[in-house]
Amino acid sequence: MTYEEFKSILARHLEHLLAPGTSMQIQTICKNNGLKLDGLTLSSADSNVSPTVFLNYYYEKQGQFADFNAICQDILLTYENSRTHGHINADFFTDYEQVKQHLSYRLIHYEKNKELLETVPYVRYLDLAIVFFCLVHISPESSATILIHTSHLKLWNINAAKLYGDACESAPQLLPYHFQNMTAVLSDVFGTSAATSGQDIEGAENPLFPMYVLTNSQKLYGAACLLYPKLLDRIADRLGSDLFILPSSIHETVLIPACHRSHSKALAAMVADINRSELSPDEVLSDSIYYYSRTEHALTICT
Repeated sequence: MTYEEFKSILARHLEHLLAPGTSMQIQTICKNNGLKLDGLTLSSADSNVSPTVFLNYYYEKQGQFADFNAICQDILLTYENSRTHGHINADFFTDYEQVKQHLSYRLIHYEKNKELLETVPYVRYLDLAIVFFCLVHISPESSATILIHTSHLKLWNINAAKLYGDACESAPQLLPYHFQNMTAVLSDVFGTSAATSGQDIEGAENPLFPMYVLTNSQKLYGAACLLYPKLLDRIADRLGSDLFILPSSIHETVLIPACHRSHSKALAAMVADINRSELSPDEVLSDSIYYYSRTEHALTICT
């Protein structure tokens, strides 16, 4: 069965199962690194916010389900568990003074996102690009992001430089950084006791495992914490060392005190292997690793 046939049959089955007043739409969604997926959204009168369910996953995993009805039931269950009963008042989006209070940025790979970058404002950064989004809180438990496009700049009568300057101020407040020793991160995952753990730079040292994870409070596009003003300076000074920075995903980076710069090739090989074997394609940031110099106060690509 081809993918197009699968989508058509699945849509027909779903239509018979939807509650009255619920509409269905399937559209192609451009994800990070040029990945394009078919996203299913269901709309109802009690909310103007809908989670997206990606059908490509179900085509790849269809052998795990008994039949199309089982797939449909799983989609509907995913939708119910993810949906929010609320509304976003989009009127604020026409007023930049309101928008900039919700403004943040994220890092993506420049070469792998050329098509996207034709439609959005961005700032080049090493082999990456900084793009911008608006973080909207729907409820105390959930939020949504709105990617900012070039057309929005025309609406607000601003340029990318203004957008970047405002994001540098608002992002650290909106999504505060979260910095932990790797031991503490692993203890969170496996439920063991950690030797040290901290959401701040203070008390972050751990000689047993000198690797650190930098992300933000929501672990959402947390690699962009590298851009937070003076943050790398503070971390490097606290650890008393230059830093290797490994882009473990678009959501976080791993920082390692740089004792010997000659280790960079081995670290780059490790990052490339993890990107291929452990991450979904849209979560990969870069195969490069970076070096932060305390004396030069600069981040560069290791060569």
